[in-house]
Parts: sequence; C-alpha cells; structure tokens
Amino acid sequence: CFAHKPRHAELGSASIVPRGPNGHYHLTAIVNGTPLRFVVDTGATDVVLSTSDAERVGIDLDTLVYSGRARTANGEVRIAPVRIDITLGDTQARGLRASVNEDDLFQSLLGMSYLSRFSRVEIARGELILTP
Repeated sequence: CFAHKPRHAELGSASIVPRGPNGHYHLTAIVNGTPLRFVVDTGATDVVLSTSDAERVGIDLDTLVYSGRARTANGEVRIAPVRIDITLGDTQARGLRASVNEDDLFQSLLGMSYLSRFSRVEIARGELILTP
C-alpha cells in the first residue's frame, strides 16, 4: 500500500505522493467522511467512483441513474452522475460533480474536476506534487 502522506514542500504545504511500482500515483482522500483509495488520472474529466466505493461512502446504488457515457481505454461505459464531498489535505470540495461507473472499476479515479482545485499539479523525480 502506498498511503498518501502529506508533507511540507519548500514553499508552503503540498501533498507529495510517490509513484507506485505499477507506475501510477495512488492516494487516499476523504469522501463523504470515509477514506477512499484513488488512482490519480489526469485523463479523467471527473472523479469516478467504483460501485463498491460509492456504496462505502453512502451512495444508494439502487437510486443511481446511468444516464451518461464515458469513453475509456477499455471502451465505452455507462456512468451515473452523483455529488460528493471530498477532502485531501487542506483542499476541500463540497457537492463536487462525480460519476459512478456501472462496471466495477479496479480502483476509483481522481480526475480533473478535483485536481483542478490545486494551484499546481506537478510530477517530478517520481513524485506527484499537489500544491494547494
């Protein structure tokens, strides 16, 4: 496990995440009060929750309406729009637009709808640096 461990950057507080052995960046954020593991995906427009993670954060799967479609590396999938509260370090978003993927993902995706709230998103020397 590569738990997100914020540390202070030289010019203020930043979240610094090491690259995992699979080449991706994984972190834990708080969604609707529950810690959730994400893979950072700058190619994803929204935060995308797996059905199991959606259920863990209190979303009633029986009420979801899969009215949207998203194109992924594995083809087109149906998605249901939801709103979530998400926090990573000092960066919070209430009522953030997100989606639940109808086919259960291997891990939820932290996409640009949340990442764009940071003043800087940088990858350097095998670390992802998120500056508030």
